[in-house]
Amino acid sequence: MSFRRTVGTALVAACASMAACSAGGSSGGGGGGGGTEATVSVDEREPNDGPTVAGAQDLGAFSGDETLTLRGTLAKGGNDGSKYTGDLDVFAFTLGQPGTLDVSVDWTDSADVDVAIYDGNIKVLASDGTANKPAKAALPSANGKYVLGVYSKDNPTAYAVTIRYAKAAGGGGGTGTCPTTPLLPATRVAGGCTMDAVTPTCAVADLRNGGSFEIDWTTNQTMCEGPHKLQITGDPPSEANSVTYSYSSSYNGNDARMTPNIGGFAKITAADIATVTSTSGIYYYRVGAFYGSATEARAFQVLK
Repeated sequence: MSFRRTVGTALVAACASMAACSAGGSSGGGGGGGGTEATVSVDEREPNDGPTVAGAQDLGAFSGDETLTLRGTLAKGGNDGSKYTGDLDVFAFTLGQPGTLDVSVDWTDSADVDVAIYDGNIKVLASDGTANKPAKAALPSANGKYVLGVYSKDNPTAYAVTIRYAKAAGGGGGTGTCPTTPLLPATRVAGGCTMDAVTPTCAVADLRNGGSFEIDWTTNQTMCEGPHKLQITGDPPSEANSVTYSYSSSYNGNDARMTPNIGGFAKITAADIATVTSTSGIYYYRVGAFYGSATEARAFQVLK
């Protein structure tokens, strides 16, 4: 692919700036591994302030389907408008195989509690900063090290966290169950520009032996000004584990084309996503226009 490559465009993986991966997310496809689900109860232990990996309470590893109930207390709440200033309780855990992760936080007192799921580099992957009770966050495709943060915007309160991990059928190595629920929903910007993904959800991209795979999108005959940006992220999804290509209607190559009021396509090869990794063989793509409209973040499967 001959487009200009950029990093940090935040179309797919930077959930903190894209409504926090739907601000509560959904578990998507995934599916359980079919075994008996274990239920574990754990109490919070101080100090566990953060958010840092080193300061987090270690909850250990999840190796199979498991629901963990975690009970604790936020001794102080607060938010100065840019950051939390009260008690921040953080917990670290590891998912041994690809699967779905759902987190729910409920509390007893009059408070506005928020929750966030971070990767090992403390990048937000999913969060709920609304006034909803319970607060919820989820990852439809998760594997590896994570940090969970629980905060209160205002008042102290006791809380209970429910963490549910369901192992994907088939495990990793290209055999993970592909989630049909979008990682992020489509973004519509006032002015009439609407973008949608056309390539089928969970399509298989066979990039072996020099193969290519076509990603298509439409503007639904609305004017979505360029440049259009295609971002692809791996599993687990994160800003660091992604690559972005930017292009305009003046590009004349045979591997891609874009028209502002029609849409476009891009043919990717293994070299184009060589720096993006996936433990399950599942990747996600999203295409965005200049003024902020974007397709959903749709999953596809890669063989390479």
